[in-house]
Amino acid sequence: MKQRTITIFLILLTLSSASAQQNFFPILGGQRAGTSVFTFLKIGVGARAVGMGEAVVALNQDATALYYNPAAVSQLEKTQLSAARVQLPAEIYYDFMGISRHISGRHYLGFSAGILHMAPMEETTELMPHGTGNYFVYQDRFLALTYSTALSDRFSFGVTIKHVSENLAGNLMETVMMDLGTFYWTGYKTLRFSAVLSHFGPNAKPDGTYIRRVLDHDTGEEDEIESEFEAFSPPTVFRVGTAMEVIELKNHRLTLAGQLNHPVDNAENISLGSEYWFLNTLALRGGYKLNKEEENFSLGVGLYLPAGPFKLRADYSYTNQTHLTNPERLSIGLVF
Repeated sequence: MKQRTITIFLILLTLSSASAQQNFFPILGGQRAGTSVFTFLKIGVGARAVGMGEAVVALNQDATALYYNPAAVSQLEKTQLSAARVQLPAEIYYDFMGISRHISGRHYLGFSAGILHMAPMEETTELMPHGTGNYFVYQDRFLALTYSTALSDRFSFGVTIKHVSENLAGNLMETVMMDLGTFYWTGYKTLRFSAVLSHFGPNAKPDGTYIRRVLDHDTGEEDEIESEFEAFSPPTVFRVGTAMEVIELKNHRLTLAGQLNHPVDNAENISLGSEYWFLNTLALRGGYKLNKEEENFSLGVGLYLPAGPFKLRADYSYTNQTHLTNPERLSIGLVF
């Protein structure tokens, strides 16, 4: 068991080292902002997770664990279904759906999908600034399959393979990415640790070509050159987190969580989160992000109710942002 655990952690460290060419752990991380593609994958899903500042890689939460830590799926009971919607500025929406299921023994499977979308937008040009009458579509999507296994009573490992695509006015970009996660119960009360490598994969660029106009200094005329699009790296991020129930009574439970995030395309930051449950029915949540320029604190509330053979979950979160409209999230879940 120890040998397998060490091997998995070595894999994560090796992949992290392989990302050195992408400036995985540079000193001045803020200089990397805007250097990756498929950045919609950095948008938090699940009102419970976001209400806790997304400090959730070490939490055995709900089916949104498929999005944050594939290893945490092995901590879920029965079959879990989660759906979430994020309302962003400019009438942009991010929808997520995930389902996890215990297959047999210590083996679990999950499927998740997400789409960032908006209403068709009218095309404008320099000569027709009020619109040409033509419309274009912008969408980001992912489809993911997750496998998780409990290698022992304390240690779990999970992997997610996902197809990610972007469609901007007919220009298609797609690639395959991978998430690797671990989940470890320390044996000290309810203290646990997790390490997760998310969105790891090859560089991607749009299909096709574009016309680049270059001024010929000899003739003074513009030459048209057919060029390929430049390739950029995915938004790889390495997260290390911990969580623990500091109060665990019959009718009251308080969980505290902390997480260190190392993104490939921005500065390192820290997420802090808390969750209080009353009668295992009503939850109050709070979170804070350190060294994040746009986001800071978040708040959330949740309900967990039995409904015959099912258990229903409803969660809401609010995120405070410095410049943009404060996004709100609504999630619903079902355990059966």
